[in-house]
Amino acid sequence: MSVPEISRRAIEIGQRDGKMTFDELNELCDSRVLDPKDIDRILSALSEAGIWIEGE
Repeated sequence: MSVPEISRRAIEIGQRDGKMTFDELNELCDSRVLDPKDIDRILSALSEAGIWIEGE
């Protein structure tokens, strides 16, 4: 899955209750090694959508 696809899917999941866990986000990344800039893009997209990332 590409970074934009990961971002879109993460937003879809997070919009259910305004948050998502790090585990859910890691699951979406599919064991891909992401560049720090890619991680920042995903987290920024979630933040702009008003979705919080939280631990378990």
